Amino acid sequence: MRDQIRLGESILSRTQKNKIFKNFTTARILLLSSFVLILIGTLLLMLPFASKSGKSIGFMDAFFTATAATCVVGMTVAPTAATFSVFGQIVILFLVQIGGIGFMTFTSFFYSMLGRKLSLKRRLSMSEDMSQTTSVEKLKNIAIKIVLLAFGMEFLGSIFLTIGFCISGYSFGIALWYGIFHSISAFCNAGIDVVSVTGNSLAAFSNNYLILVTIALLTGVGGLGFIVLVDISEHKRFSKWSLHTKIVIVMTLILTFGGAFLFWIAERKNPATIGNMPLFTQWVNCYFQSVACRSVGFTSFDIIKTTDLSKTVSMLLMFIGAAPGSTGGGIKVTTIYILFAHVVATLQEKKEYVVDKRAIGSHTLAKAISSLMLAMIVLSISSLIIFIAENNRSETTFPQLIFEQVGAYSTCGMSLGITSSLSTVSKLVIIIDMYLGRIGAFTFFMSFAKSRKNSTKIKYPEANINV
Repeated sequence: MRDQIRLGESILSRTQKNKIFKNFTTARILLLSSFVLILIGTLLLMLPFASKSGKSIGFMDAFFTATAATCVVGMTVAPTAATFSVFGQIVILFLVQIGGIGFMTFTSFFYSMLGRKLSLKRRLSMSEDMSQTTSVEKLKNIAIKIVLLAFGMEFLGSIFLTIGFCISGYSFGIALWYGIFHSISAFCNAGIDVVSVTGNSLAAFSNNYLILVTIALLTGVGGLGFIVLVDISEHKRFSKWSLHTKIVIVMTLILTFGGAFLFWIAERKNPATIGNMPLFTQWVNCYFQSVACRSVGFTSFDIIKTTDLSKTVSMLLMFIGAAPGSTGGGIKVTTIYILFAHVVATLQEKKEYVVDKRAIGSHTLAKAISSLMLAMIVLSISSLIIFIAENNRSETTFPQLIFEQVGAYSTCGMSLGITSSLSTVSKLVIIIDMYLGRIGAFTFFMSFAKSRKNSTKIKYPEANINV
């Protein structure tokens, strides 16, 4: 009798566990794992020896910094170099590395190295984390390639950056630490620096081509997306690349050099930024700024002193962002391409847009439109809350608040210097924006939607609505 009772209790407990784990969809696992990582980072950064002053920086500032690092956003409430000790900087770098590569990808890599089999749920979570459409059977090998590629690029970057910082007059030990930190921060598109105690980012190195070009290349490669990097490493010729890779490469080149040209037009006569620099130095700085605006918060000149045209271009590049499955944010370059392609097809009265002998399907278009609309909704609601919270504060202006919002949601982290002066409510809104921007508003809201696997297959007639 007792055995039967124990058996019944065991079956009941298993049933309850199955119901609990059944509710953990891949999207919810991603949300939860990122949030747990942020909380761990917050607790570590709150420790007194994590700050240079020897005193705890408090929960809110630690929470903000941990979120920014995990979500690879170069937005901080205080300069990292002046606020955090070596221990605090190591914690931030750890969060940046995990957040940049992706928590599920990182854990999948170590599972593979230990010879452990990846469960189907873990593979699906990794696929969602990377915006990957490849079959789950290949994800184990892709996880290994991604981590090795990331570590390889960061290692090479740290060598060149160490040399660059040595050229700028730093001792080898300090230059090595700066090289390692900024290489990881650049490749992961975090944009957090440990050289400026005033918050001017890399403005002191505007004439150091080695540092600027290395960081720009690391940022650009990280923003291409791991799937693109794997595709390029496996297929050397352009004709062999997937359609996704071709679109990402073309759009990246257009946005990078187009943005650089617009920055040069806007700033070439501005003595507060690049106006007093030689022509070649101007172009290097404009190229760096164009790359940085799309996914990383580094700046080589004071963004506060730029013209209104430059600030507008910066917000546009930040909003578009990098590629899917990359270390960058934004609504993604592929989203812009898909929307633009369908506008062209509509103007030409075509039912579908065909590129490289493939049609862009209605599901892809619907996802692109949803990503754009959700981004606009999140930014509109969060902006409204911040406007109300900062209404009576004279030190902030409407353009500054908009710039701050776009910088947070796009996970670029570029700021006009008002982050530290924001109220607690506004900081919480910025934290949510960074979290949603990194996870993706589409993934976030999808995690709360009920799955409709058994939905009806009945097709209804299309409604004629004037547009």
